[in-house]
Formats: sequence, structure tokens, C-alpha cells
Amino acid sequence: MARTKGSGGQTLVEFALVLPLFLLLVFGLIDMGRLVYMNSTISQAAREATRVAAVEASWIGSTRSDCNQTGGPVCPANVAAFRADVLAAANRMMAPFGSIADADLYTSCTTTPPTPVTTTTCNYLTDVAADQFASVRTELVFRPLTPVISSFISSITTSGSATMVIN
Repeated sequence: MARTKGSGGQTLVEFALVLPLFLLLVFGLIDMGRLVYMNSTISQAAREATRVAAVEASWIGSTRSDCNQTGGPVCPANVAAFRADVLAAANRMMAPFGSIADADLYTSCTTTPPTPVTTTTCNYLTDVAADQFASVRTELVFRPLTPVISSFISSITTSGSATMVIN
């Protein structure tokens, strides 16, 4: 095909018109991938925190001699220490996205699993028996990196929750 004298400028103008749309699409896909990955990660963090809660809930305040020893159970001294262990377990999973704040961790230890978990303390029963549930819900705010997208959607609160039987 033969080129006309001014076609080089036309190509440059077309490229300049298409490039912003292409970049918006590419970075929008990256932001969407980050959101999906964050949602998956926060769900896994909730499962891990619930696993710790289910294991430690029956040992809160225990004074057994093998507590906190190698091969023995982890025995939190009080509900605050229990909550700190649960938060630490959740935050171990959240390394790519920062940490979950204490105010964004909801815990519950009850005989019936609450939906959704809205308390921030685990009101454990003094003698935790079988068939009681430990529930954890975590929240984290997602903020898009793409400036155009962030002007429309400034933030999205994602959450993950899990419930397990206390053993």
C-alpha cells in the first residue's frame, strides 16, 4: 500500500486518542485483579483467625501447668490476650495489603453462630463446652490505584467471615 504524504500525523493522532482508553482498560483490569485477590486473602485471614479462636477459646484464663509450654495448649490470660492472638493470626495472612485494625475485627463465641458477627469481644462462657461456636469477621478497605476509577469509586469495604466449632 502506498502512503500518502500526511498519513504519519494521522497515525499519531489516532494513537493519542486510543492510548488513554487502552491504559484505562489495562489499569482497570489490574485494579479488579487486586480487588479479587484482596477479597480472597481477607476470607483466608478470617478462616485462620477463626481457627485460632476455636482452639484457644476453651483455654482462656486456664492455669494448667502445661499452658504455653512446648507441646501444651496456648492459654490466653484473658479475653484481651485471646483477641490479640486472633488479630495476629488474621494479620499474618494480610501481608500484601497491610494489617487489619483492631476495630475491624469482630469476634463471637456463642452456642449459636451469629450472622453476621457484630461484636468486638468474644464473650466466652466460663466453661466452654462442645458444640459452641467461634465466629470471626474481618474488614479491610480497598482503594483503587487508577485515578479515573478512584474518582468514581473512592473505596470498597471488603469483609471475610468464618465460623468453627470450639474444640
